[in-house]
Amino acid sequence: MCCTFAHSSVSPLQKRKTGAAEWGKYGLITETDIFSKGQEFHTWLLEERKINPENLTKEQSKKEFARFIEDFNTATLPHEKFYNMDAYEKRMDAMRSGQTLTLPDDGYDPNADMRALAGARKKKASEAPSYLSRDQLEELRKVQNERVQAGKMKLLGMDIKPSFGVRMEEAEDEE
Repeated sequence: MCCTFAHSSVSPLQKRKTGAAEWGKYGLITETDIFSKGQEFHTWLLEERKINPENLTKEQSKKEFARFIEDFNTATLPHEKFYNMDAYEKRMDAMRSGQTLTLPDDGYDPNADMRALAGARKKKASEAPSYLSRDQLEELRKVQNERVQAGKMKLLGMDIKPSFGVRMEEAEDEE
């Protein structure tokens, strides 16, 4: 069963960068398509796997083609030419002859990536409930600062009042 090639506006490189692979995005192939996709398969073997197809045994060739099938069907091949060599060559010939190609607008917005990256770095402020009032928190901060100051004064050999950096709660009158 041979399927036709479905061209997409998103290149395989862009798919690999985003990590999103779509099953059958460029068509589906099976073991019987070794002859119809032979040119793409041989190019893939030479350029990506660094294997000379003429040196492969039938068994090795079947294993490598099975790997090619999986990458083809999941749209994870590293270059668009591995999906349809004829269409790729026609486009390259047009470019070499000086024709301008109109690329489809893929809607890529680099500023959106920068905003997402900046948003990922920011930590969300968590609003934990506080059992103290704002005045009580400010008073605790003053006490903490006085204790730090007292520690520094002690290191310098200065005399420190025993009540410095300590706050006593006011005792309620009990009768």
